[in-house]
Amino acid sequence: MTTGERTDDHTGDRTLPLASWRYQGTLRTYQRDVLDRVPVEPGDPVHVVAPPGAGKTLLGLLLAGRHGARALVLAPTATIRAQWARSASALHGDATVSEDPRQPADLTALTYQMLSVLDTGSPLTDLATADWRRELVAGGRDDDAAARWIDDLRSSNQAAFRKGVRRRSRAIRKRLAREDPERLAEALHPNARALVDRLVANGVETVVLDECHHLLDHWALVVAYLLGRIRASGREPVVIGLTATLPSTDDRDAHDTYTALLGDVDYEVPTPAVVKEGNLAPYRDHVWLVEPTPDELAFLRDHERRLAALIRGALAEPDGIEWLETTLQPKTGTDGTDARTGTAEERLAAAFAADFPVAESAARTLAEFRPDHPLLALLPDDARRAPDAEQRIRVLARYALDRLLPDPSRAEQWQRIKRSIVDFGFTLTDRGVRRSRDPIDTVLASSAAKDQAVVDLLRLELSQDAADRVRAVVVTDHATHGNTRGSTVPAAGALRTFATVATEDFTVPLRPVLVTARHLRIATRDADVLLPALEQRLGTTCTTEPVPDDPRVLSVETPGAGSAAVLAAVSALLTDGTTRLVIGTRGLLGEGWDCPAANTLVDLTAVATSSATQQLRGRTLRLDPAWPRKVAHNWTVTAVIPADVPLDAAPDVSRMRRKHDQIWGLLRADSTQVVRGTSIAFTDGQALRLAGLVAKDKRQTVRALDESIAAELPTRADSWAAWRIGEPYADRESTATVVEEPRTQPFRTGPTAEFVLAVVLGAVLWLLAESARGVVALWRLGSVPGVLGLLVLTGLAVLLVWPVARQLGLALRQRFSTVGAYRRAVRVVVDALHRAGRVPAFGEGDVRVTAQMAGKVPQSFTMEVLGGRPEDRRVVTDALAEFFGPVRTPRFLLQVSRTERATVRRAPLLVAALAVARALTRGDRYFAVPTAVGRRRADAEAFAADWNRTVGPCRLHEIDSPESLVLLVRARRTSGAATAAPVLRDQWS
Repeated sequence: MTTGERTDDHTGDRTLPLASWRYQGTLRTYQRDVLDRVPVEPGDPVHVVAPPGAGKTLLGLLLAGRHGARALVLAPTATIRAQWARSASALHGDATVSEDPRQPADLTALTYQMLSVLDTGSPLTDLATADWRRELVAGGRDDDAAARWIDDLRSSNQAAFRKGVRRRSRAIRKRLAREDPERLAEALHPNARALVDRLVANGVETVVLDECHHLLDHWALVVAYLLGRIRASGREPVVIGLTATLPSTDDRDAHDTYTALLGDVDYEVPTPAVVKEGNLAPYRDHVWLVEPTPDELAFLRDHERRLAALIRGALAEPDGIEWLETTLQPKTGTDGTDARTGTAEERLAAAFAADFPVAESAARTLAEFRPDHPLLALLPDDARRAPDAEQRIRVLARYALDRLLPDPSRAEQWQRIKRSIVDFGFTLTDRGVRRSRDPIDTVLASSAAKDQAVVDLLRLELSQDAADRVRAVVVTDHATHGNTRGSTVPAAGALRTFATVATEDFTVPLRPVLVTARHLRIATRDADVLLPALEQRLGTTCTTEPVPDDPRVLSVETPGAGSAAVLAAVSALLTDGTTRLVIGTRGLLGEGWDCPAANTLVDLTAVATSSATQQLRGRTLRLDPAWPRKVAHNWTVTAVIPADVPLDAAPDVSRMRRKHDQIWGLLRADSTQVVRGTSIAFTDGQALRLAGLVAKDKRQTVRALDESIAAELPTRADSWAAWRIGEPYADRESTATVVEEPRTQPFRTGPTAEFVLAVVLGAVLWLLAESARGVVALWRLGSVPGVLGLLVLTGLAVLLVWPVARQLGLALRQRFSTVGAYRRAVRVVVDALHRAGRVPAFGEGDVRVTAQMAGKVPQSFTMEVLGGRPEDRRVVTDALAEFFGPVRTPRFLLQVSRTERATVRRAPLLVAALAVARALTRGDRYFAVPTAVGRRRADAEAFAADWNRTVGPCRLHEIDSPESLVLLVRARRTSGAATAAPVLRDQWS
């Protein structure tokens, strides 16, 4: 790689120090892609995300070399710092490299800790307090009085003080990247300020931040100070951020800090690319389902009974029913006008338009208590099924706010509901309802059944190919955590899991070890093997004592050896096979733990953030020198409430889905595709079974689903072959819209319409044939009458026959080629987005629709566009998901099989034929015009006209009046191309 020359304001015209760097090896495909696509420009941070083992160090060096100026690398540990120095020294060129903070070089590698020595333990608190004091001074106090007031508040009301500091700290974080250097210097130790001065004086202009997701609080503060000092010296810094995982958006403050310094991600190297290059082990992600234990189920059933009694006591009574009716039949419309004179359907439409979630919850609750209520006939099927737990709480809270709180005589009932609702994971105030700690989620996340699942999974893994190579890691959130509601067993965590697993007879060959920051445990039966091995690795004599109440487990003490040494020893034992099973916590076995022998992960954690999920999976993906064809198995254990328990809640399933939304893997239904989501863990049939379980289909059981998962588990050898390591790849991410369980040919006019069209066409052709005899007679009278007659006959044919024949041909093509019908529909959506200026033009070959078939019946349709930018493809798939999904609250509706009035004038026979067909068949179907198309009426009208030409008859409706709201209610009953909302599937190739 060559970086060339440029002018430096301080040194004049010369070749910059790092410009001489050359890498003489072969770059990986994605590394070349990063260097080709990501510009390096002062003032514009470079932000690259790549998994462990992807070669981030080399990428960072080459990106710094492209800029050429002197560079500083900041790493989280001394080991990683040394790795940077070695890699830089190995590049060809004459740039100097240093790890000494006292002697900066052309590239200086330091740890964050070297730079972030603080003069106070709470820099943001001090800065926020200073801001607060200045605000008080601006409000009229003098400086001393303002300081005294803040000190008094700190001592008298800690909660108020912390709240004020937190609010101001957030504002400080948001302006960190451009903060005044002198202001930031207030938080730093003089030695840290001196080091920054040395680096700036040395001409550092490029700052490389390795594992930059650590840039939280004071580390970010120091980096912002350094960048500010570089700017103050007259240079604009280049910031290069490299990380394997992004910080979670759950912590808004931390995320604000991070994005203030690094901005959006410029390039993300997908894990599959690194696997294809042969630098990470191939892998499979799996899911194992459990039912809660009998004690836990008893708790959940009681929870459901209490919730049902609470809801019934409030809403099944006459006042509650009357409130549900009023909610669904409001007295005022969305525009504030009196709605009482409107029809029931019009008032229902107004209710859904005003607050869709509450109206839906009220409708489902009314259906539960009054299933024969006449209002329900106006609702779609989905709005008439039983409400889930959250919808019950939502409607109860709104009832309490509307009816109980304003009535002083019902204060006791308000307080009773307010107290009771806390037990169901919600807090009710005069501002509304918000979620708090959910006891259902707690019970499911920490279910004792998950410990037994570890046993089942280990037994399953030991029955598969390469069983002798299994090196398993079980990870929990903490050593002990969660509560014991619903269970008489100890609190969940690594200790409980180990106690369950270590005492199973079949785990004898595995010799399991428990390791946490404060615990080291082994099975008593394994002491003769494990204790000498540990003592040899640690260089100390270990002592043991039985765990209270369980003599089968020994607690091990390691005098003089800290937790880091113990973890290193256990990792070495896992590598050499002395132990083949390690159980521990996410804090110890997550980010930073490196044991290439680990190849089987059982994830019992309750976190689903991108960072935690990616870091955990990364533990098993390192290449193992002892097993060149290593394949990792990563299991997520998920608790599901069985169908015979009426409680409708699935928080653990939702968490499992969120985890898989972050994970690339081989599509289980077609291992030639790499996708993201739960389809990497379930076959289509298994996904349907899980959906049935969640939907309370009593024909589905957890045991049957697990048996299917075990029976269809791909072998590790098959998984190795499926990854096709070393074969070329495009390194292209795309996204597709998947319509599952599609309704039969939703765009056709139906068999009755086809029959009517055929009859009408036949009759018109017969009439024209008879008329042709008259034309022949006119020819006998002369050429002029004959030509006139022929012109009239041709005009009639074009006017009457062509529209009918064209529509009949279109309907027949859709009958015999459903994929073609979907493809034409997708083409119309894509062209409409282009006309609306949302995406560039996509060619005919860029539209792809494929069907997954079960025999001759399509099970799903996958729709995508090729080419363009990833964000353009996402716009298309979002629009397709909106169009093919259930109707919610669109501005425009497309009514299929009903033509616009303008068509009546152009093709009267076609309109007549379709009118007859509609009279003999069920009603029309409705689709929501995508929001990106329907922002302007002209775009929506062009969309409808294109549909009419390409797909079939349609009529466009704008939802802008009480009458159109009624149509919207009707549309929800017969909307979309499937019974469920389409799925967006991320793909990589």
